[in-house]
Amino acid sequence: MTKSADQEHASPSSSFPAYVFEGPALVAIRTRTNDQPRYVDTRMTVWTWYDGGVALKIDWAALDLTPEFNEIAKGFMAFALEKYAPQTAFMFVRSLVYLSRTALGRHFPWNYNNLITELDDLKKFRQHLIGFRRLYRWAVDRGIKGFDSSIYLKIKDVKSDRVDPYARIFLSQSGLDLDEEVRLLKRIEREVSPDSWQEAQLNIMLHMGFELAPRSIQFHSLDIADFEFVESADHERYYTLWLPMAKKVGQRRPERRPRKMTTRLGEKISQHVSEMRCRFGDDCEPLFISLNGTRMSVTEIITGLKRELCEAGIDKANQVTMLLRHHLGQGLADQGTPADMIAELLGHNSTVVARAYVTATPNIARIKEKALGKSPAYQRIMRSLLTGEIVQRRDSVPERAIRGVIDTQYIGDIGACALPVHTHCPYNPVYACYTCKKFHPFADGRHEQVKEALQREAQRFIDIAEQGGDLIHNRPLVQHQTTILAVSATIERCRQHTGDVEDDAV
Repeated sequence: MTKSADQEHASPSSSFPAYVFEGPALVAIRTRTNDQPRYVDTRMTVWTWYDGGVALKIDWAALDLTPEFNEIAKGFMAFALEKYAPQTAFMFVRSLVYLSRTALGRHFPWNYNNLITELDDLKKFRQHLIGFRRLYRWAVDRGIKGFDSSIYLKIKDVKSDRVDPYARIFLSQSGLDLDEEVRLLKRIEREVSPDSWQEAQLNIMLHMGFELAPRSIQFHSLDIADFEFVESADHERYYTLWLPMAKKVGQRRPERRPRKMTTRLGEKISQHVSEMRCRFGDDCEPLFISLNGTRMSVTEIITGLKRELCEAGIDKANQVTMLLRHHLGQGLADQGTPADMIAELLGHNSTVVARAYVTATPNIARIKEKALGKSPAYQRIMRSLLTGEIVQRRDSVPERAIRGVIDTQYIGDIGACALPVHTHCPYNPVYACYTCKKFHPFADGRHEQVKEALQREAQRFIDIAEQGGDLIHNRPLVQHQTTILAVSATIERCRQHTGDVEDDAV
């Protein structure tokens, strides 16, 4: 006699009584500020908590769950509210809402085959799969009827069909181009009327976003007490902002880390603090305040910053504080900043996102090449500082031709060297040629091939440094970027030279 699938996977806890949620009546939650409720009343039909000035709720009456599973869900949510961050707990709420629309919400205990079938659908939604997995593990750890450890292991092995959330960062980077950055700086430095404290406040937030790139929840969490300055003996002032970390795992209250700022931004904040205390009293805590005198919510912050960006001529869909964060992160990476330092400055839990910025530097270099290559001023600089005159291949002596190896690839036919024949050059051929006045590029030389090889080699330097765990020194990458820009300028010069020759022929 063989067992059925249901019998084989029947829960060993099936002999236990049905679970009933019995409190606590008030669940202590993690809070970011002193002016938000610290407890959730579990005696209510609707549980409400706050984060970023926005109410987060779960309406138990609106969920289509069986009475027994509803009790289990309440117990899990009470646990989640106490253990996890408010937004993470709300992610579990969305998972329960999703489950209430499936057979798992309407039928409990679960049939094993039905559970496996529903898991196939859950794979399409990464957050819902995570929420269900956490709920199941919580129930197994407490021996609740209807949950089995062997089934949990199967659930644990289920992988989401969706791409890793960080993968899109590696695939594409969003930020500001050169023109947008100029317009943003003009918006930041504009004169704001002292009488308009709300406009001055938004200007400070925009300035802070450009320099320190906080998330919207960090703007919301800032208190006046987080701003401080010291004055030296020669009356120089140095300003510091103790920025609350938004995504640090396992902390009851946000850790605050010091961030230095420019004198201009420090002076703006100092004037703003004086204005807030005049308007709202010396016991005013929030650094940024809404029109009704309360702490600005993340919604108000995003709306205000979006308007400021639009006024600066920057309008990108769904890009506000994250746009400024990407711009700062990519700017640091382009300057050779190691991934661990970028992660520290942006308040990341790991270097995954920061490594994406470092990985993207060859792509950013190509964007800069296009922008700079079309600039007449840049072209004049390149002509005066880099290579010699452009020549035709047929007019050069074969002995003067330059050849070399880049990225294990042999490359020739790029130009001629003006040094005497058989003279030994102390620099590495090809690598050094594009920044040498003795180099005469061929008008039809294989400069594109040189640029592509340099970009591949630069990427390999990054990959090797990551594997070795040493991203502190990024000098080879910086050198490669300089050479890549010089090669691009040479390509642009060759195109112009060829066009001029054709025009003369006509």
